Amino acid sequence: MMRSKYFALTMPFLLTACFSESDNKLNIIAPEISTHTDPVPNVALTELRTPSQTLYQPGQPITLDYTISSELLDTQNIGVTFMAIPKDKVAQLETEDAPEGFNLGVHHIEQLQAGTQSFTATLMFPNEQMPSGEYLIGAYVDSAKSIVDEANLDDNRSRGHDSNDLTTYAQITIDSSHYHDFVLDKATVGDGFAMFPELGPRDAESEGNPSQKRSDIIGHIDASKFGNTVNSADVTAEIIIEDQAYTAHFWQEGQEHYAEKMRITFAQFEQSHYFPYDIAVNGALLHKIRQAYDANSSDNTFDIRFTLHDTSEFDESLTNNNSYTLEVPYSLYRDTTPSDDILEKHNLPTSNRAPENLFSRSMPTDDLAFTINQQTAEQFILLDLFGNTYGDKSKVAVVPSFLSLIILKATDGGYAWASSGGGFDLYMFDDSVDLFSAGASGIADGANGTFSYSMGVSLLGKSLISESDSVSALDESYTHDWSEEQKLFSTTFTIAIVPVSVSAGIKGEVGVGAELKYEDQRFSIGGDILTASLDAYATAGIDLLIASGGIGIDFLIISETLSATAYTDISKAISDSEITYGIDVSNHMKAIEGELYLWVKYPGYEFCCSFPTKTATKTLYDTGALYNKTWQMLDYSDSFKF
Repeated sequence: MMRSKYFALTMPFLLTACFSESDNKLNIIAPEISTHTDPVPNVALTELRTPSQTLYQPGQPITLDYTISSELLDTQNIGVTFMAIPKDKVAQLETEDAPEGFNLGVHHIEQLQAGTQSFTATLMFPNEQMPSGEYLIGAYVDSAKSIVDEANLDDNRSRGHDSNDLTTYAQITIDSSHYHDFVLDKATVGDGFAMFPELGPRDAESEGNPSQKRSDIIGHIDASKFGNTVNSADVTAEIIIEDQAYTAHFWQEGQEHYAEKMRITFAQFEQSHYFPYDIAVNGALLHKIRQAYDANSSDNTFDIRFTLHDTSEFDESLTNNNSYTLEVPYSLYRDTTPSDDILEKHNLPTSNRAPENLFSRSMPTDDLAFTINQQTAEQFILLDLFGNTYGDKSKVAVVPSFLSLIILKATDGGYAWASSGGGFDLYMFDDSVDLFSAGASGIADGANGTFSYSMGVSLLGKSLISESDSVSALDESYTHDWSEEQKLFSTTFTIAIVPVSVSAGIKGEVGVGAELKYEDQRFSIGGDILTASLDAYATAGIDLLIASGGIGIDFLIISETLSATAYTDISKAISDSEITYGIDVSNHMKAIEGELYLWVKYPGYEFCCSFPTKTATKTLYDTGALYNKTWQMLDYSDSFKF
């Protein structure tokens, strides 16, 4: 009734406006009725493209390109779920509670933007029995239902198969015969460089397995394996010098020797795994390295080529991804007297500096792998520095540093200096902290009849023991034990679609035990200069209210004992022009062992089926301790005559 009344009132105005005096004709113009509606928030899957490779096997990765459109949405952390289903059963995606499909994984979109967005998802066919045949792959946008009050949920999914419209499906074929593939993803050298001794006492002729236990190159490789029937492979390494390849050798965990191959074993087929290595070179290869070195150049490098070898009875799917070549800068160190500049750089005593708080901090590691053993008519010097990076600094790594020093001089009454120390830095998530260091030093000066000593211990950058004095006699023992949890690092990882905030640190025990004695012009230092047993400690927090999660950790960072015994005796310096000395330094280190992973539970949706939660994990480490080694760093005893 209201509508007809409104129309009657408006008709005289329409007639008046449309009447033409020239032709006396009535032109009636119908009013336009607006069909405009306000837009509402929506996201839609618009295309899923069939990949160029269309034949796949279970356990094989697949890369898919897809496009979505978004309107009035800027939602963060959207998940897109993918499922493969036999082509003749694709209708089950809409009709069945449990369609006979196979979940390929979730692709994460960090941020929706207005308009059209294109993405590439790297997914994985499940490592289970999949019948051979033709399949369609479908996708569902916002599988965790993060978007509230979305206008249309029907266009979130692949659709139109009933009318043979496969725009939002990818078409592939599954071949269920055997499949596996190894991939060598990355290789790194611990500190990015290598150091080798120049001409000197080290063997430069022997071939085959190196006889020493001290490593030349430490680092790690990241490798992946696809397929579920083969889990182990061998790794070899070649050092390439002037286009000629020479065999390098890997430390064999638990066997106490080096050999040409390293066996690696994968715990989970779909992950990239971390494998540490410890490489030594034999005498013949060391000779080639020395020959190729140009002392006048600042750009001395060689290549290391790592290769994965499939040892199974099955043919590997691809073999052109089994090698990785890494360029490594290197230098040689000389068996000569260290300059004051080098000594000062490492906080060591120089000719014009007294031994005050020696080793009160961890040392840098840019040139920390050399030994100096030099004797003249005036003095004898024995200096050993060692440091390297164990682990992956973007995850967890330790950088131990060790020092041993004896200096003897031909002065009236004799002069003897002995020092020993150790310490290490800890890296997590590309951040670092000076964790612990300890050292002791003593100088016996027969010319003036004095003995000067120094003892230093530091924890997390704070000095715990700092003592030095000049005395005529000494008999002291120093101990310090630390045991607590320290939260030191934090970062954020994204797992599936969920940001996870991780705080991490260390827990365990660190100790120092040293004895310093001076009596009748004989000085000795001994004990476990540094002991440590540290585990990773971490907590996880979830940034999204839709999810929960945590961290799983059973992880040893380092188990370390540095034992050092040294003595000097200047009692016969005047009568016989002789100083006797001895030094024995050994190290046992076990580093980076165990499993460290994050997990989350978040809502999941796969086409017809809504699940309360799905669980996803991200493994940071899952490795045995290749760095499990005891070696004699120094073992000298002799006399210095002048």
